Amino acid sequence: MYTFIVVDDEPLIRKGLLKKLDISEHPLRLVGEADNGADALELIESSRPDIVFTDMRMPEVDGKWLIRTIGQRYPHIKLIVISGHTDFDYMQEAISSKVVQYLLKPFSRDEVQHALQQAIHMLQQEHSLKQEVVQLTVETEQMRIDADHQTFLHLVLNSHMPAKRPVFRSREFNAILDADQLVLMTMYSPEPYTAAQLPSFPQSLYIPHPQSEQLMFLLIYDQGCAAERLKQRSIEHSGQILAESATECCIGVSLPLSDVNGIREAHHQTILALDQRSITDFGKYYIYTEQPLPLNALHWDRSHELLFFIESGNVSKVKELIADFFAFFIRQPDALLAHLKEQCRGIVAETKRMLQQYLQSGSGIGISTSNGNASSSLEAMLDISFDIESIRQYIDKVLSGTALLLQEYNPYRSEQVIDNVKQYIDHHYAKDLTLEWVSSLFYLNPSYLSYLFKEKQGENFTDYINHLRIEHAKHTLTSTDDKIYRIAKQLGYDNPKYFFRVFKKMTGLTPEEYRKQHKGEKTKKPSPE
Repeated sequence: MYTFIVVDDEPLIRKGLLKKLDISEHPLRLVGEADNGADALELIESSRPDIVFTDMRMPEVDGKWLIRTIGQRYPHIKLIVISGHTDFDYMQEAISSKVVQYLLKPFSRDEVQHALQQAIHMLQQEHSLKQEVVQLTVETEQMRIDADHQTFLHLVLNSHMPAKRPVFRSREFNAILDADQLVLMTMYSPEPYTAAQLPSFPQSLYIPHPQSEQLMFLLIYDQGCAAERLKQRSIEHSGQILAESATECCIGVSLPLSDVNGIREAHHQTILALDQRSITDFGKYYIYTEQPLPLNALHWDRSHELLFFIESGNVSKVKELIADFFAFFIRQPDALLAHLKEQCRGIVAETKRMLQQYLQSGSGIGISTSNGNASSSLEAMLDISFDIESIRQYIDKVLSGTALLLQEYNPYRSEQVIDNVKQYIDHHYAKDLTLEWVSSLFYLNPSYLSYLFKEKQGENFTDYINHLRIEHAKHTLTSTDDKIYRIAKQLGYDNPKYFFRVFKKMTGLTPEEYRKQHKGEKTKKPSPE
């Protein structure tokens, strides 16, 4: 819709002009009429029309002054002159003021429509150009923001401390650099979500996580604000997000920091804060505290059994034990996400060590590329996973995949069960190996295993383990300066005194005496026969 006014001191001329404009193909709306230049200017100031039809000779203030003033104050308004005079001064002023048309009275409907068409065409061109400029400005700013997002995310997720302060190009990110205090919040939702679904706050930025649609960062900043006050603001914002969020998200809140270069540590704090929540708990916020969290409170005691079935390539048993592992933590009312993640780290680390042993033994397993960085990939996954199901899926994929890989190289595939038992002991002599435990792995009755082992090896189960451990102890005593209680611990003896008794019984010497007599000798590392 285009708006216009008509300025002429003759009412009949105004009426005739309006009649000629009635049939225009363009939507038009008359916003006023005036019979002199002074009233016309007031009307223009109040209604801001797109087009002005004006006479040149009028009482009080003539059209010459009016079109000059409009050209200076409102250059976007399109002027169409209607005049009964062809004075050179009038024509010159019209040209100077860039009028669209100079129509001489009497004018025809076609002349008026043609002039109107020209004016509207010019308005459309200017509008398109303005839109292009606005769009270009918006796109340029968006490109700056996108680049700043990447700079910020590199700062947050990169493991190395930045050598210098980051450079931001957008206005909103530059405000971060001027801030005295900042707080980072990491939000996790069971369902993917966007910043548009969250409440907005002054002096804050939402930044999507590049690796997960379930994660979002919120950076809160202020200048001249005390750390405690900003911390309180972050708590208030967290409460509002949780109240207004369509999904049951959970939020980890960092401590206030005074420099954006510390944002990597703040991100680590938010992860630790989120890990402090109960495994099945959602819809809460957690503020990082510097008190260390005890991680040994809960422990699933079947991890060695799980590792045995991974090594033996028993995929179905591995899956069964993984299910039991996660069910164990779900059943614990005090289980925190941190407890689950810590034991996952331990199991994956043991699996990685097992794979490395196969590599070093020259088994020919092509696993260095796919599994060599298992621990680092686990950490990357744990940094973006805050629900039990996503962790379970990853652990199942890694451990079941490793078991499948090792099926062909199963060291316990001998037809002689005692050979398999001996192989297991030779590889895991440093663990707490009891007759009951080992017999359960090989689905044997403990008494029957004891009988078979003695018959096959010529010595009983416990003596075989002690002989193996003591041979390794001899090597360690003569090739290192490790404390004796540490050597005992490494070999599976929780009680050093018991280690001393066994060592002396088998060698006739105490560990100290053996080290003094044999220190410096080239003792080969014992290998099981």
